[in-house]
Amino acid sequence: MASGNALKAAIIAIFILAIIIAIYGHYTEPPPPPPPPPQPQLVTNQPAGLYYDGPETTAIAGYYCIEGINSSNGYSIQLNALLSNGLWIQDSYTLMPGVNGPFFNTNVRGKELLYAEGSNFINAPCAWLVIALKNGYAYFGYSLDGKSNVWYDSYPVGNATIKPGPSTELVLGGYGNGEQAVLGNGTTLVYLALYYWNGTSWVSAPVGVFTPTPGYTHTAETVNHAYVFTNGTCGGVVSWPSPVNNTICPSSPSFKP
Repeated sequence: MASGNALKAAIIAIFILAIIIAIYGHYTEPPPPPPPPPQPQLVTNQPAGLYYDGPETTAIAGYYCIEGINSSNGYSIQLNALLSNGLWIQDSYTLMPGVNGPFFNTNVRGKELLYAEGSNFINAPCAWLVIALKNGYAYFGYSLDGKSNVWYDSYPVGNATIKPGPSTELVLGGYGNGEQAVLGNGTTLVYLALYYWNGTSWVSAPVGVFTPTPGYTHTAETVNHAYVFTNGTCGGVVSWPSPVNNTICPSSPSFKP
């Protein structure tokens, strides 16, 4: 009888020990490794830059700073917005082959081009592009210092908002008319940052990178190849021929839409 009790006690002890080992092993299991950090992505034959991944809004502001663009046939820095009523609008800084210098210009499209306008020539390698919807109009502007803004064009768009997604974007592409910016072996380095208006202030926008198989975008202008990097919050960089993985997020602009 005593030996039977001893056997039962031994079995119970082993069972308890197994439970303790299982619990200990469960709680001391090492955590999974962190995800790898984001890396520059090579894109080809598409716009190179960031798309807006935030909430619907009434204004977006895109900062760009051109350290260099080695393009043999011009280029544009485009701030594009897809509206909730289906219109697609564009505010861009453009260098067109055969003209005297860069300028800002606008486009409005439905199923076809509805409107296009340009500003005077102005050299602005670092500036803000701004689109704001107010009182049934889209206003197009630029700011050279982030403090004061020049509204140089407007177009009636009705009661609309700016939608997130690949057609709302800040990108490098060709100068227009579906052209491609052909980047050569010289250095191309363009810093980008995107902000949205939350109703009371500018907020750094969540952004994504166009991948080699991007979602649909309305813009027809592309680059032949470029590296694009972002950590997903506000800033990004377009570069060639070397990948770059540092970004710039300037202070929020102080002008109001």
